[in-house]
Amino acid sequence: MPRRELKSGKQVADWLDELGASLKASGNLTLIGSAALLWHAHERGITSELLEASMDVDPVTDSDEVAMLCYEALIGSEFERTHGWHVNLMPETVLSELPLDWKSRAARKQIGKLNLLVPAPADLLAPKLKRNEPRDRAHAEWALRVGLLG
Repeated sequence: MPRRELKSGKQVADWLDELGASLKASGNLTLIGSAALLWHAHERGITSELLEASMDVDPVTDSDEVAMLCYEALIGSEFERTHGWHVNLMPETVLSELPLDWKSRAARKQIGKLNLLVPAPADLLAPKLKRNEPRDRAHAEWALRVGLLG
């Protein structure tokens, strides 16, 4: 049974720092889902925890090395046993669920050799609000309450 212990932006930022520091070559990663919302909160100094904790981060990458490191943190891995959450590598096709011009609003950050791209909070919430599941609504309410929108 996967654990749901991903609730703070610091957890996401620490993982990205570790990932960026371990890369031998430059690699790209696009972060989506609730982990991306948490990352935005951390970048803005917001420490409020996600009420409906997540069980994973959802990265998209075209880098073999980044993908390999993500696969080492899949569900059931030693990484999950240690951290309480796992990495769920997503296909590039999931990015089509975002608004068409999301890249123009995305945050970009260089972390070691990692080129990070994170869609804006409102763009991240678009597919969640379409699904309209209770957890997705809770994440949208949290984003609004902590000031990630507008």
